[in-house]
Amino acid sequence: QLQHSPTYGGVCEIGGRSEEVVAKEDRFRFKRLDTVGAAAAEEDKTFLQECFLATTHLDVLRDIHDPRSIILGRTGSGKTALLQKLADLEPRTIEIRPESLALSYISNSTILTFISELGVKLDIFFRLLWRHVLTVELLKAHFNITTEDDRNSFLVSIREIFRSKKNQQAIEYLEKWGRSFWEETEYRIKEVTTNLEDHVKDSIRTILPGISFSTSELGRLSEEQKKEVITRAQHVVNQVQIRQLSEIIDLIDSVLEDPQKHYFLTIDRLDEGWVEDRLRYRLIRALIETVRDFRKVKNAKVVVAIRYDLLDRVFRWTRDSGFQEEKYESLFLPLEWTRESLLQVLDERISFLVRRRYTTQKVTHGDLLPSKMKGERAVDYIIERTLLRPRDIIIFFNKCIALAADRPTLTGQIIKEAEGEYSRDRLRALADEWYVDYPNLLEFVALLKGGKSHFRLEEVPHQKCEQFCLDWVTAAHDQHRDFFSRIAQNVANGDLDANEFKKSLFQTFYRIGLVGLKPEAFQKVTWVTTGRATVSAAEISSRTIASVHPAFWRTLGIIDA
Repeated sequence: QLQHSPTYGGVCEIGGRSEEVVAKEDRFRFKRLDTVGAAAAEEDKTFLQECFLATTHLDVLRDIHDPRSIILGRTGSGKTALLQKLADLEPRTIEIRPESLALSYISNSTILTFISELGVKLDIFFRLLWRHVLTVELLKAHFNITTEDDRNSFLVSIREIFRSKKNQQAIEYLEKWGRSFWEETEYRIKEVTTNLEDHVKDSIRTILPGISFSTSELGRLSEEQKKEVITRAQHVVNQVQIRQLSEIIDLIDSVLEDPQKHYFLTIDRLDEGWVEDRLRYRLIRALIETVRDFRKVKNAKVVVAIRYDLLDRVFRWTRDSGFQEEKYESLFLPLEWTRESLLQVLDERISFLVRRRYTTQKVTHGDLLPSKMKGERAVDYIIERTLLRPRDIIIFFNKCIALAADRPTLTGQIIKEAEGEYSRDRLRALADEWYVDYPNLLEFVALLKGGKSHFRLEEVPHQKCEQFCLDWVTAAHDQHRDFFSRIAQNVANGDLDANEFKKSLFQTFYRIGLVGLKPEAFQKVTWVTTGRATVSAAEISSRTIASVHPAFWRTLGIIDA
């Protein structure tokens, strides 16, 4: 009887035909719609479930006592995948979606906008909102509160459990807001915000009875009136149940006393447009502070995923006197990948793709790729063209598969052809990732087109830079006034020479991962993806060597030299 033969390797006689012949006829062949997974973790559930690469990052997140709970990584580095795996392994995981919080209600509040324009700081109130949301979600999960009857039973039982005076403020807070526990989070956010608005209105109208809180009224207020409004509004904001919420964190710690029952609250998608940017940065800063506050709760952990560039903007736009970024370091869990770990990701996914249809034998990249590409291992050629992120290698390999329909392996020609489309996509993705900071990035990247892969900054002609900047300014690019536009304007005006322009340009190109830099002859080329996060302007000179990342060679027409 003919038995199924392994896809690769082995020779034996079966029914007069060698297994080698059977294997050749039944050998794995790519189908046009085959993939090794999806670029976005939300669409990659099957592969994530079967091929998730266990890392120490997951162990750190699951350790309820480890303070590292803010996952830092670039887009496509696997932050969402980590959160999904955490939810799979920890049954008491509560997902909080920023877009479901109705925080746009705050940005549309005429009263809060009015006092914010005057200079009233709302940070304490934003911390109140996050504490309120996290507290309610924990209590709802722990006491299984899903209906109004559940809520009533909960309030009775909580008073019986905690009779001491030290819990009195927290109990009163729960009773005050308890009636809305069974409502959606959106409802609770509006309720807390409306409560603040009412208190602000009552306080300010005692001195300005007819005020409408329209921003158009700001210009009609005297300086003395503005100072009085700021003082009264700030006092109201600073008093918003902070003492009660501080005590309620202690209460939650007492409620969640079972060390065998850990709760995880996860928050993702902070980079999406769930609220306008200015408010979003303040809310994210308040969330980071709240993560620190909740460290007091021994059996609950708030886990947040955030991109490096977004965190940088948050700290830059919310920085105030006394700000010390290092005090947050203990919360951060950087998510970085090595060549070896990326190769493991690829092999797990290749093996899963093949064994679903053909064989239980493990198949790796070595079975599908040519041995060499331009004098190096083919797999190294592919990995060098990633920014060391799982998403990159998945996208590259999928583009190869799409060109290899009905073939059992990938050829060097297929890889080169796929690289062209992959390179265009990666440059576009890089521009999208950094659009908030550098909306004109693609236009300024044009300075690299047709150039060499490695060059000293002094090799970039001054005249070319000056002409580019003059052309840029005279073309009246006024839709987006970003960093690149400003330095081009300075060059055109004669306020910045070409040398300083190149320093600023390549320092930024380094920051986003477009180039690597070798400041001194005795140093190696460094990349933001594999080492130093920043290179200072003082370290860059005309002798500094820049290396364009291989991921972008094809789309920029870079000459490998």
